[in-house]
Amino acid sequence: MRIQQGEPIVKREVILQGIPASPGIIVGPAFLFQQPVWEFDPQDIPAREVEAHVARFRASVAEVHADISRIHQTTRTQYGEELAEVLAIQIAFLEDEVFLKEVEEMIARDCFDAVYSTFVVFRQKKEHFLQMRNEYFRDRAFDIHSLKKMIITKLRGEEHAIRLESPAIVIAQDLSPTDTVELHRQKVMGLATDSGGKMSHTAIVARSLSVPAIVGLKRISNLIHSDDLMILDGNSGKVIINPAEETVHKYEAMHRAWAETEAVLLRDSALPTETADNKRILIRANIEFESELESVQLVNADGIGLFRTEGLFLNRRDLLSEDEQAAVYKAVADRMYPEKVVVRTLDVGGDKIVQGISVGVKEENPFLGWRAIRFWLDHEAGFLSQLKAILRANERGNVQVLFPMVSGLGEVRRLKTLVKKAANELKADGIAHNESIDIGIMIEIPSVIMIADALAQEVDFFSVGTNDLVQYALAVDRGNENVAALYSHFHPSIIRMLTIAVDAARGANIPIGMCGEMAGDPRAVPLLLALGFQELSASHAIIPEIKKVIRGVSLTECRDLLDTIKGISTTSEVVAEVDTFFEARFPGLVHGDKGLETSASR
Repeated sequence: MRIQQGEPIVKREVILQGIPASPGIIVGPAFLFQQPVWEFDPQDIPAREVEAHVARFRASVAEVHADISRIHQTTRTQYGEELAEVLAIQIAFLEDEVFLKEVEEMIARDCFDAVYSTFVVFRQKKEHFLQMRNEYFRDRAFDIHSLKKMIITKLRGEEHAIRLESPAIVIAQDLSPTDTVELHRQKVMGLATDSGGKMSHTAIVARSLSVPAIVGLKRISNLIHSDDLMILDGNSGKVIINPAEETVHKYEAMHRAWAETEAVLLRDSALPTETADNKRILIRANIEFESELESVQLVNADGIGLFRTEGLFLNRRDLLSEDEQAAVYKAVADRMYPEKVVVRTLDVGGDKIVQGISVGVKEENPFLGWRAIRFWLDHEAGFLSQLKAILRANERGNVQVLFPMVSGLGEVRRLKTLVKKAANELKADGIAHNESIDIGIMIEIPSVIMIADALAQEVDFFSVGTNDLVQYALAVDRGNENVAALYSHFHPSIIRMLTIAVDAARGANIPIGMCGEMAGDPRAVPLLLALGFQELSASHAIIPEIKKVIRGVSLTECRDLLDTIKGISTTSEVVAEVDTFFEARFPGLVHGDKGLETSASR
């Protein structure tokens, strides 16, 4: 088609799908943050200049450390502890002497300049983290990448800053935590990046700042220009570049509807969480940091169903002492009293790295390896320290202890012996504690499903972790793009396993809850109610929506759904039944990519 002179060029509407990282719908102009693409050749230096290059590297690290520390302090004051923790992780990397020594050794050993040595060592570290199977640690690769850029920028005497002349949606290959915080001060409308996952720093910071964001778009920085009009739908992960006028009107209406729905959901979260036929369901929150408690209380959660203690150790160079741990656990318990707080013991080992703890071996398959209680049963001293801290925090009797990665009865008996030993040591030392504590185990390995009746006689409660249970039961690594589509908690085998676990808990008259992703999927809630779950624990952000679903269904109709599903043998058919049931009762309620079902007919 020939365009006549003076005729306006109509830009084509482009739709991209990424990973929803922070909810919200925004229509506005794009600002493309173009970062330099660096590829350095080795630069030989004479031996007499080695010391000077090492000193330049150290000085640059110190400058970056000072910059991030400054932002860390102001962030903690203005935005809270959770967001500050993200920056603290980068500070911890900059204080890792082993890491920094590798750069210095390359300068000295190979006589390469500071810029090239920094580039190579940080790139190698980034690749190492990208190979990890745990999403959280894979996303730490981007922390290393952003630190590399900041240090090299200092070494080259350049400036690294993003300046918005007016509010816009920022597009970039990736953004460092400091970039994201600085952009928030400039009234950024939204964020969209090529890289990253739901636990990447961009996603974490965006959620903390309530800035709509999408990550993992792969090529948006190559397709968009500054000032292009765009729509960012952080609920579904969809970006529309150069939207047509009718598309803009549609999304502006969606934004208004979404904002109104969120406000109503938050308001109604104070209502009793009972089914239409008056069955009370406990809805608890999953947390990693004490700073999340304000949000937990805002949505009126019934306590903490999962306190992941790994977060306390991630930004430190050594282990927390027993006193430090006890102070944190007790602060959470006191804040939530009289509601229960379930503290899960440290799940470390394999590919979960914590400063001060080393498994000492390289494992081909760390997810099936020496991790969690398997590691700690071989390191009793460190484990006893955490157990004693938990017992000390249980002063008012509202703390429960949860053990992950249990695979058999022998482990449970050893764990109970250690809890008793921890109590005896506290008693001998005259330290205040409460040894009357409920002991629970994670139901996340298929073997425990098959002996759930025996295990239910030994513990006080079950908590189902569907993330690992689904992965192990279906032999699917959801971090592997080739098979991730097979991962679904709606697989018929998973539903049968959950039935066995609930029946075993009911037979022993102990509570059974769920703290995995399935508990945070509103579409799965009616099915879980029908199965007999009376306690669900999820991210505080989804709790208002979960509560609305519970109040909008009766146990009778949920059980009818389960009866239908029991006669189905393929995941896709189960998903179809679940969706039909849900959408008939809650049209338009669930935001975001469903993303948990599979198209495979299994």
